[in-house]
Amino acid sequence: MLLFATPVAASEPPARVVSINLCLDQLVLALAAPGQVVAVSDMAHDPHLSAQWQAAQALPAVRVRVEEILAQRPDLVFLDAFAPSHVVGLLKRAGVRLAQFPEASTFDDGVARVRSLATALGRPEAGATLAQQMQERRAAPADGEHRPLAAVWQANGFSVGRGTLQDDLLRRAGFRNLAAERSAGPFEPLPLEALVRAAPELLILESPASDRPSLAEALMTHRAARQAFGTTRTLVMPHSLWLCAGPQNVAALDRLAAARRSLERRR
Repeated sequence: MLLFATPVAASEPPARVVSINLCLDQLVLALAAPGQVVAVSDMAHDPHLSAQWQAAQALPAVRVRVEEILAQRPDLVFLDAFAPSHVVGLLKRAGVRLAQFPEASTFDDGVARVRSLATALGRPEAGATLAQQMQERRAAPADGEHRPLAAVWQANGFSVGRGTLQDDLLRRAGFRNLAAERSAGPFEPLPLEALVRAAPELLILESPASDRPSLAEALMTHRAARQAFGTTRTLVMPHSLWLCAGPQNVAALDRLAAARRSLERRR
């Protein structure tokens, strides 16, 4: 994975770091030296989405607005490759060094991102250590030829297909992904009728994205689904464990591996 940054080179590690991307927030908080991070994105405090929400509580949250970012007097800003071009341009004009990262859609992307981000922080040793821990703790390849069919069902009846982090983690844990086998794109609707007809061995429901109930998430507990999957193994996966690539994916893989072992015992 390549690190895209401005041509300005840092002679010393940055002292005031701001991150304005949820997935980068979590790695910055895990890798930075004490006091090195001065602000994170406004989503970093959300326990439903962020694996590092507790660490983020001590820091101010900034939105993707130039005035809010510059108010933190950063000498390095982490942002993703899809950050608004006008924000990128204005930060460059203000002389702020930027580190932009492409999307990480596999576990291996996450390992590479850890190393690259740590280097940008001036902490390559911390990155090497965390990357090694991720590789050592990831779930071992599943034994046997049988690969159970799993289906991820999200709010509004969406699922995740090829090219997503969730699909990569499912494959690593020894599952087939229903959405991928239906040739679905990364994020597409999975009709309840198709889900029932496919009869997956594992139904993965994501935990609520907030404390507020919504019609979008109520579909996941639809009466037809409860009746159809009454005896199907169901796994509730917290958003925070596989929404972003990073060390938290190890916990997601552990949950998937445990679910697969449970299915094997029932065969």
